[in-house]
Amino acid sequence: MLCIHLGSITEEGLEIDERVEVAAFPLLDDLSRNEGIRFILPIEVHLRASFAGASVRIDGRVASTVRLLCSRCLTPFELGLAADFSATAVPELPDQMTDETQAEVELAANEMEVIAYSGNSIDLHGEVAQQLIMALPFNPQCAKACRGLCSRCGANLNIAPCQCTSENDGNPFAVLKKLSLPSQKD
Repeated sequence: MLCIHLGSITEEGLEIDERVEVAAFPLLDDLSRNEGIRFILPIEVHLRASFAGASVRIDGRVASTVRLLCSRCLTPFELGLAADFSATAVPELPDQMTDETQAEVELAANEMEVIAYSGNSIDLHGEVAQQLIMALPFNPQCAKACRGLCSRCGANLNIAPCQCTSENDGNPFAVLKKLSLPSQKD
């Protein structure tokens, strides 16, 4: 499940289409325990892997649907997530490398999307989870025109206007609106 076995990659490449439950991704499962984010559909994964020399080129698309809380009105809403990604899988580095050589290689690996693997298979659970987390909106909104909550009484302004009195009540600067200044003459 979401592991690419190197022996199964042919000259034409390997395609994988899977639907995986969120529980298979510890990072997403933990995130889904948060009240503001719930994955409500399985994760759909489409991958294409092919050899590129000693490394494996992976192109993929991940998608799911989440239930989020609107950051303006706190109303739950559903949002479809999808992300396309490309990565390169390379064998893990041997332990016999010197510290200087290892630092140079690690810097190069951090500059691109690299998945290190050992043995004859590449585990993609971490990469898929990362892609979905990056697809989550930073400031989720149920609609672009969401009016949010009244800052005084907490009423949802999308449903009806609140019954609060004038916005200037309690504002110490409200008296400045009534202030009239003498006009200046040249």
